[in-house]
Amino acid sequence: MTEELVYVDAHETEPEKMDEYVKLLYSYLHHYISEEELRGDVKYCFEKGRVVGAYEGKRLVGAVAGAYTPFFEDFHIAHLAVETSHRKMGIGLELMERVVPEGKSASVHLNVENPSIQRFYEHIGYRPTHIRFRKDPTRS
Repeated sequence: MTEELVYVDAHETEPEKMDEYVKLLYSYLHHYISEEELRGDVKYCFEKGRVVGAYEGKRLVGAVAGAYTPFFEDFHIAHLAVETSHRKMGIGLELMERVVPEGKSASVHLNVENPSIQRFYEHIGYRPTHIRFRKDPTRS
């Protein structure tokens, strides 16, 4: 890391940069979600929730999006990604601390195919509370 990181509350100051956030998030989450679905989630968070970015100079190196939804009682973390070259530097933790409203609880659904993200959330104080099952329409 050569420049100091700057954190931006994008939902308040950078709604025109939504595509930049989608691009970063999708580059790490494409195995788990379609770009169209991700774009819809991020748009919802820009409009009704919170989106925070970590910039090194003009380069977005980390992003998190979350919102209150009718489906969860807690603030829900929709998506989080930090560039591989910038991991283990506290960026993910800082993003999480900035996106969750102060004094509020938060929840997140994790993909079981990504055990490193589960370790990250446990490391920052989250604990498993539910198991979710999914059936694809093509499977009988």
